[in-house]
Amino acid sequence: MEREREKGNWDQGLGIGQQGTEEQEIGIRDGGKAQRIPMNNDSAIYGYFIKKISSAESSLGTTLMLLRETDHLLLRFGEMMLIRKDPSAECMMILREAADEIWFLVDGSVEFIWHDLRQDSPTFDQVHKLMCDEPTLVLAPFGVAFGCYALENPASLIRIATYDEGSHPGDRSFAWEAKA
Repeated sequence: MEREREKGNWDQGLGIGQQGTEEQEIGIRDGGKAQRIPMNNDSAIYGYFIKKISSAESSLGTTLMLLRETDHLLLRFGEMMLIRKDPSAECMMILREAADEIWFLVDGSVEFIWHDLRQDSPTFDQVHKLMCDEPTLVLAPFGVAFGCYALENPASLIRIATYDEGSHPGDRSFAWEAKA
């Protein structure tokens, strides 16, 4: 399924909320069923996605289903890495010109932040923060600066991107805004 990126159609196929209401709802998929979570209208970023990850027992043991084709989050695959974040590490925002990134919090607790820098986006210049302390999947769409930091103890994350880091001239990183 191809996702369209034209203004007014940022969230096609992702179950993301509606524009112009007092409370915007962000779709969270869990086992193929969308759950609706109310969000403040000025805090949501169009095109981002959050999914709580739950464990299940199977013949393989305890498993966490991280990503399925039916989530329709990636059009292509570029790279995947395991990241161990330490609370004392410097925090940076990463802006990807053309790469979507999926981040999975595996363990620990982090704060994620999105800053929409897409000038043609209905949520241009809006910032959204989310604290997580359970396995969670988040999407950082291209053109949205994204970062995270560990809150108290080290946290483990998996990062998947549609292109290798630095593969586009507009890819850049910059200092994290003050933690507040």
